[in-house]
Amino acid sequence: MTDTGTPGLDPVLEALFTAKGSLVRFTAGETLIHQGGLTDGVLALRTGAVKVLRHGDSEDTEIVVALREPPEIVGDHEAIAGGPRTSSVVALTEGTALAVSDADFSALVDADSAAALALYRMVSKQRRDADQAYVEQLSYTVTQRAAARLLALMPRLGVTDEATGAVSLQLSQLELAQWVGASREAIVRTLRQLRKQGALTTSYGTIVIHDLEALRAAAPV
Repeated sequence: MTDTGTPGLDPVLEALFTAKGSLVRFTAGETLIHQGGLTDGVLALRTGAVKVLRHGDSEDTEIVVALREPPEIVGDHEAIAGGPRTSSVVALTEGTALAVSDADFSALVDADSAAALALYRMVSKQRRDADQAYVEQLSYTVTQRAAARLLALMPRLGVTDEATGAVSLQLSQLELAQWVGASREAIVRTLRQLRKQGALTTSYGTIVIHDLEALRAAAPV
């Protein structure tokens, strides 16, 4: 297997994935981990981006919990705690990851304090990000939250048209609604307002940013 590693992943964890990991390639829209499943494996993202989501009582009800990119890992919680998967992981873009078994990952964390500390730091950062998102949901309007989310996603997932400078995000209105904790109807109204201001345009599964300053003006100060 040819793998150049992921800058930023803790060396102890990197050594495990490099030594025992199998390369996984995924395409946009592919489900890598199924909520409720017992599939064995922890993934270290190499390239691309995934979203972590949870289903409600109905499979049609989804809440986007987080975006994960290299050098983050997914599936680690259940590897340590056991039990069925508490969330699904779906690819936002094409990419690659290294997969190790739950047993190998858990054994390393149990035996190596440096690995346990690295995992703790990663989980702590993810918790801080989740807490910040919760504060924003309570403090800002839907328009402010949507503008802030789009601005954050642009450098991570955006594709820039060199001729016009417009930035395309492969992101549906429903995904944006889930991400900012709003109803789809509220996001439709928000995007309509931003379209009128010339900040963006929308099409099926895509949001295109045309006026960065207008989008910034709509975001929290």
